[in-house]
Amino acid sequence: MMFVRIAGRVRLNAHSLNAQGGGGTNYVEITKAKVSINTDKGWRVLEVPAVSGNMVKHWHFVGFVDFFRETNFGNNLTKRALRYNGVRFGQGETRAEKADGTNVNLDSEEVIIENFADADVHGFLAPKKGIRRVSLVKTSFLLPTEDFIKEVDERLIYAVKHNRVDIDETGAIKSGGDTAQMLFNREYATGVYGFEIVLDLGFVGIPQANPTKLVITENEKKARVEAALKALIPMLSGYIGANLARSFPVFKLEEFIAVASDKPIPALVHGFYEDYVEISKNIVDNAKKLGFEMKAFGYNVDFGEEVSSVEEFIAKLLEK
Repeated sequence: MMFVRIAGRVRLNAHSLNAQGGGGTNYVEITKAKVSINTDKGWRVLEVPAVSGNMVKHWHFVGFVDFFRETNFGNNLTKRALRYNGVRFGQGETRAEKADGTNVNLDSEEVIIENFADADVHGFLAPKKGIRRVSLVKTSFLLPTEDFIKEVDERLIYAVKHNRVDIDETGAIKSGGDTAQMLFNREYATGVYGFEIVLDLGFVGIPQANPTKLVITENEKKARVEAALKALIPMLSGYIGANLARSFPVFKLEEFIAVASDKPIPALVHGFYEDYVEISKNIVDNAKKLGFEMKAFGYNVDFGEEVSSVEEFIAKLLEK
């Protein structure tokens, strides 16, 4: 089952997972987005804290690299990927270095996905050659859910004052000077957040320009698919976002729904929406009437086969 769609909700307390900088000031802002909600008084547009899809996708990329590196095909990555750099190819590049130091000419999509699993799964653009590949992993923004926004009157964003101390070679705090003790403020946020992830792993190893041809072995395709599925586990346990060293998120996965199939299937409704489970059930039921074959799973919610954790969900997919 290599086509997977997941939607769900996580509780995040005191997180600073996505910052947009402070512009040279001592105040670091959290990333914000605007959402529309329908209230008793009509439609409202609100500014809320957010974790960008770019950030979510980056941490899936990190997990994918870590798991794939452990396989027999671990050298089939760009050397940049070993530093968790998701930028595949630069403006002037016509060749790229693999994890083992060998160089590959960027001659075609087939050659690129054969040699670079990260470019295969997470997409690439080779501007000099005019070749691109759409990512097989698609992630949404994490956004506070609409029902949480409606029910809570408290501000979701707040600032915490931090203290940065400069010490001398003996370990003592420097006396005097502008850097002896620096104060800075960093924004944090709290709330229940919705998410959505799409994995089109059935297309692993298959050029989008020639979708009938597998250009890697079946064993390597299996290794790439397994690494991409396992990469969901650290992500959905809180290993995601920025500022992890000093404020690892107070993260709890509240619930999720998922569907999986051997063929492309419709996406589910984003966990942001209050009725996402109900509407997603309708999507699945009606899609099955149209001939789509899929298996449904649910964690802490009535939606198909019950699973007790993300790990059990991934284990069931790998069994298939």
